[in-house]
Amino acid sequence: MIKSCFRLRIGFTSACLLAALVACEGPTESPTASEDLQNIQADNVIFGMVSYLTAKGVRQGRIDADTAYVYNDSATVKLRRMKVVFYDEDGRQRATVTADRGELEQSSDRMVARGNVVLTIPGEGEKVESAELKYDPDRQLIWSDSASVLTREDGSVTRGSSFQSDLQFNNVKVEKPRGAIGEIAF
Repeated sequence: MIKSCFRLRIGFTSACLLAALVACEGPTESPTASEDLQNIQADNVIFGMVSYLTAKGVRQGRIDADTAYVYNDSATVKLRRMKVVFYDEDGRQRATVTADRGELEQSSDRMVARGNVVLTIPGEGEKVESAELKYDPDRQLIWSDSASVLTREDGSVTRGSSFQSDLQFNNVKVEKPRGAIGEIAF
């Protein structure tokens, strides 16, 4: 019995030494971030960001972004894969903007959306498409200085060199309109 315990102890000790030697064979590679990720100059990166837009203390919108890049020396946050929901004065959803990227000025809540920008008006089936869209809560305006396409609920399309609207979409202006030109009522 003593011999079998001694052999078991020697076998166990040998296995431990062998495992330790195998583990010490050389450095293992640890995962590293991609070069693109390592080159980000942001001071903070936020995944799944949610922020609210306010004007004079009243919530007017909500921004969701897949990724937000925050810089300590700037009040501007760069956003990727963003969605903005605008609310009316009663807190109901009035419009939604989606875009590939954008920027939010934290001090003023001004926003710029860029790349495949689509503004939709829920319940009305109307939308505006543009390369860039700007929002200023203090001026109560949303606009684009880029070519814009307005599609109405009935499918009619108006194209223009730019557009501007109040946040209620009661006063919509289209510069150099082409296509279905009629009363533009968003």
